[in-house]
Amino acid sequence: MKKKTGLSYVAYLRKSEEREDRQVLSLPAQRGKIREQFPDFNIVEFIEENSSAFKPGRPLFNALINRIEKGEIQGIIGWHPNRLSRNEIDSAKITYMLRGQLKDLKFCTYNFDNSPEGIMMLQLVMNQSQYESSKQGRDVKRGMEQKAITGERPGVVPQGYMKTAMKDENGNVLIRPKDQKVITRTDIDPVRYPLIRKMWEMLLSGTHTGPQILKIATEEWGFTTRKSRRMGGKPLTNSGLYRIFNNPYYAGYIVHNGELHKGNHKAMITLEEFDYVQSLLGKHGKPRIGTHHYAFTGMIRCGICDCQIVAKTTPKYLKGEQRNVLYVHYYCTRKSVKRPCNQIKYTRVEVLEQQIEEELAKYTILPEFRDLALKILRRNHKLEVKDRSKIYEMQQKRRSDIQQQLDKLVDLRTRDLMDDEEYTLQRNRLKIEQLKADEMLKGTEQRADKWFELMEAAFDFATYASIRFKHGSLQTKRQILMTLGENLVLKDNRLQITPNAWLIPLKEAYPGIEADYLRVRTDKKATSEVKQAAMNEIMESWRARRDLNPRHPA
Repeated sequence: MKKKTGLSYVAYLRKSEEREDRQVLSLPAQRGKIREQFPDFNIVEFIEENSSAFKPGRPLFNALINRIEKGEIQGIIGWHPNRLSRNEIDSAKITYMLRGQLKDLKFCTYNFDNSPEGIMMLQLVMNQSQYESSKQGRDVKRGMEQKAITGERPGVVPQGYMKTAMKDENGNVLIRPKDQKVITRTDIDPVRYPLIRKMWEMLLSGTHTGPQILKIATEEWGFTTRKSRRMGGKPLTNSGLYRIFNNPYYAGYIVHNGELHKGNHKAMITLEEFDYVQSLLGKHGKPRIGTHHYAFTGMIRCGICDCQIVAKTTPKYLKGEQRNVLYVHYYCTRKSVKRPCNQIKYTRVEVLEQQIEEELAKYTILPEFRDLALKILRRNHKLEVKDRSKIYEMQQKRRSDIQQQLDKLVDLRTRDLMDDEEYTLQRNRLKIEQLKADEMLKGTEQRADKWFELMEAAFDFATYASIRFKHGSLQTKRQILMTLGENLVLKDNRLQITPNAWLIPLKEAYPGIEADYLRVRTDKKATSEVKQAAMNEIMESWRARRDLNPRHPA
């Protein structure tokens, strides 16, 4: 059959593996449409490429450009301009070559005319494709980030877990209305979850190395990875095993774009177990999870050599109970050359915590005393507010008088009744007075509120710090110890704490005040009015000790 033109064409077909292009015709379909619409064109070759055009660097496309530059090819046929390019660099190459080496472009779904107007429209179409790809990519990233924040891992979940379709109460699969995709959730893989948990236990117990675990999993258990549409169903590799041991997902956390998010899935191990495995694996485990794996590291110094006290986790497998136990010990780094250290090597964390609890007990007050004290102080505070209002009104009046003087000053200057030098001198004087008045107003507004907030914080710490320390997280314990004292020194299993200055009067004053409080409360002969008056006196006595105000309450 005679061809319509003597130009040599290449039919370029591209199917991206990326999600946004899955609705585009497949490669065989593109080939069929091109043959159907351009039967009389001299198509010397069909080039099929499975690659995204969002970034430059497609090998077959670049080879095609080289052939056009050499004069071997004069035209390109494609399904749509976005098959040729979705990025600015490749788009520029194509449109620039239309000035010389590239004679023609043909598309199944777009009419191109090799003219200045046609090239301009082609550039617009390609730029639109690039914009749509960028926008879609941004939307996908935003959606993935939001998914991670809500505790669901975007994309494929690690081995031992699987994504299952969510169903309504009638058993119907839930579909997203926007894109008609199935809504999924993360569940445990009933086949692989217990096996991978066993791998963690073997490594934690110290009885097996990574290669030994891999050999047992592949040769004795017949472990294979989860089968997916494109991959899986094969034995676990060495790198795959260490990807499991280095993944915080198994400790209940999701890492997305370098940030850590709490996951909704069932954790396979604890954070402490994960942290210990990272220390076993060395650099594979960095960075570690969280800010502080140990509550008191970086806070305590050695009482002999003044080096830092650090912590480590030691595992022990209890055969009788068939479980792993992790012991935390604090010890001196002994890095001082000038002052050799000979103190007891290790101190268990339970010993340290017991000593901190004993110290906290010295500053603990009765919850009922705290509630009553705050009630009385709050009532007295309201009376103070009334008195303060009068002072505040006087200060406001003073501030208003200064503003009126400034207004009059401006009026005098406007009517030329005052020269520039006198005006500037008087204005600066009044401005300074105005600033002072503003400071006085601000101080009056904040002084009583600030005092009451500090006193309330002191009462809260003294009442609840001991309970919070006993049942709180590592971070809570660290915060409470920082509030409790400073100059923390560990020597021969004894932790020495210098209490913060605001706690010292509390320790000295409270026992006597508590005795008075209990005496008044249990006095059966005293009337309620007498008890109230006595309690007011006790509270005023407490309040008079201004040094009780905390500087840094927890």
